[in-house]
Amino acid sequence: MTTVSQILEFNQQFVESKEYEKYITGKFPEKKLVIVTCMDTRLVELLPKAMNVRNGDVKLIKNAGAIISHPFGSVMRSVLVALYELKADEVIVVGHLDCGMAALNADVMIEHMKERGISDEVLSTLENSGINLNDWLRGFDNVQDG
Repeated sequence: MTTVSQILEFNQQFVESKEYEKYITGKFPEKKLVIVTCMDTRLVELLPKAMNVRNGDVKLIKNAGAIISHPFGSVMRSVLVALYELKADEVIVVGHLDCGMAALNADVMIEHMKERGISDEVLSTLENSGINLNDWLRGFDNVQDG
């Protein structure tokens, strides 16, 4: 059984037994806070515990490195929606030690992409469309710079 199949099977039982009911909350964050943080697996349970936030308290936006890299990108759109439509008042960006984005090497990642089937043609199309993959896939030197 694949991981996705296992998740779907678990979810079906979760819904049928109405276990979701104890997690029902409103769409507006109780603490009126937006947190932009890293998608690192170590933060899934650690971050909420370390910040004393629970279901319904905050709007949580996750991406690689907790980076807001483009003023018109999806992270910024989510921040703006939270602030202007979902009653949040503050935004904090939370990085962490040993972040994978700090060690990211664009050339190595591009090679990994090729190994998993992304063709040179696709990469050339991106480059010719004005996307500099080396800049776009760039990591950072420390959490404060990210």
